[in-house]
Amino acid sequence: MGNSPKMPKRSRCLVFLVAASLLLVVDSKKRPPRCPQSCICTKDNALCESAGMIPRSFPPDVISLSFVKSKFTEIPKESFIHAPALHLLSLAYNNLETLPKDLFKGLEALTKVDLRGNQFTCDCKLKWLVEWIYSTNATVDQIYCKGPASQLDKRINDLVPQSFDCITTEFASYQSLDFKTLSVEAFSFGNDQYVVFAQPFNGKCTFLEWDHVEMVFRHYDDINSK
Repeated sequence: MGNSPKMPKRSRCLVFLVAASLLLVVDSKKRPPRCPQSCICTKDNALCESAGMIPRSFPPDVISLSFVKSKFTEIPKESFIHAPALHLLSLAYNNLETLPKDLFKGLEALTKVDLRGNQFTCDCKLKWLVEWIYSTNATVDQIYCKGPASQLDKRINDLVPQSFDCITTEFASYQSLDFKTLSVEAFSFGNDQYVVFAQPFNGKCTFLEWDHVEMVFRHYDDINSK
């Protein structure tokens, strides 16, 4: 009786590896993100005390995240984009001096944020947080400025955007412009600061807007006389 030829061992091994790889890919697509190793999770809560860093992903149904006493000195801007259903967030009792602008962007379900016990410097980099606290429906526990001296121990929750003097006469020392002007005038509109440069030789005026985060003027608009 004739026997069918056997598959060479090398080919059989390759087939096995490919099949195993496909199973792993399919399995990884089906499985939701697991609880981060540095956290303790229940169905919809993650307690990450002393985590050391923000995990890259969370279980999809998590609505409560706590990073109390995790010794954070800074937080990446997109730390919570994978947790859109978040209701409660605690970053309390860390060593944060500021927070990146729009850290809570997209977290429309937030109802409570705890930022107590940090070392916030109430300068122009934190102005966005004051604006967010003023406009959000979420409850934010009372937090305080730890600097500069002019803002020491003031309640951040009570500050308004006008509390920040974000225009400095020293901007020319670290920002140069690529045009000549005969006159400059500064003005405010809403809560923002602008300057307009008259350029009669070019037949236009250039408007620049002050960026409170980057601490520079950015191009806003040109008006041509022709």
